[in-house]
Amino acid sequence: MVNNYMSFLKDYSEELGNITGISSVVISQIEQQFKLTLPLAYKQFLQLLGESTGSFMKGYYMNYPYLLDNKQDADCALNFDNRKHNIIIIKDQYFFFGQWQGYNFFYFDCSEESEDPPVYVLTDTPKTYQYKSSFTTFLREEGLTPLLESKSKFQ
Repeated sequence: MVNNYMSFLKDYSEELGNITGISSVVISQIEQQFKLTLPLAYKQFLQLLGESTGSFMKGYYMNYPYLLDNKQDADCALNFDNRKHNIIIIKDQYFFFGQWQGYNFFYFDCSEESEDPPVYVLTDTPKTYQYKSSFTTFLREEGLTPLLESKSKFQ
């Protein structure tokens, strides 16, 4: 049986707003473009929210086609001043699924072959570290919790 990693969102359709997913064909094209296999939880996210996240995860550049630029943007942020110190290598198996404010880049390492992998962050300091224990934890803590908190303030 396949785990539905996005099931925690099913009770929040009103709060999420107008969401739109992308097709499995487009997801396969993304995998081919980056020459990697995306984690199952992320594929399910794309199928549900890949084109439009509605009120969820606003400002994270997680939507298609914008997400295609995240890896290049991370590389540019690392090298904007021709840094020769604290060099961080962006591996081919890193998939940058989102960014925040152009200086925090969120990714997972597809070589870990986890269905719901840990999320790492690359900052402009430059520093990289494990940010959340899983992609779904990232979505809950960075997206759903703040969304519900902001909605409750207006009720």
